[in-house]
Amino acid sequence: MRDTLLLNADGTPLSVAPLSTLTWQESIKLVWLDRINVLEWHQDWQVHSPNHTMTVPSVIMTRDFVKQRVNTSFNRSNVYLRDNYICQYCKQMFSYKDLTLDHVIPKSKGGILTWKNTVTACRKCNNQKANHTNIKPYRIPKQPDFYELVNGINPAHIDHDIWFKYIKLENAKRA
Repeated sequence: MRDTLLLNADGTPLSVAPLSTLTWQESIKLVWLDRINVLEWHQDWQVHSPNHTMTVPSVIMTRDFVKQRVNTSFNRSNVYLRDNYICQYCKQMFSYKDLTLDHVIPKSKGGILTWKNTVTACRKCNNQKANHTNIKPYRIPKQPDFYELVNGINPAHIDHDIWFKYIKLENAKRA
């Protein structure tokens, strides 16, 4: 369960795949130790101890800027984000569980697993393409930067509406 969104000191998420979140217990501990700034609270969620009652934070921000890597990690989740969960052959949107990764140049023909040779494909299209090279994806694959991945976040993975205020998504609405 994702309970608290964690932002860097510049207001951007520390990571997008997965989205940087903390459990409510971790966020309460950071508030108690006065190590972060709270931007938003869950108005209807409080936790109690024998001596204290505390509202659970919804959005927190680091006080010091955490330098992020310039390049993005190559992994399945990030490829899906880059391609916006859209099959690069039939152009239909799918859920995470219905997608596969496809080598544009198949491994059997010397293709390797890289940003520039891997695309999101639905199972049907991936099976139809098989090891052929005559079927091309509708968008040429490339390595995305951090902000391109942020724009690929699936709004269904955002647990609380208030988080939309801090995550800049193009044309995003809660699913």
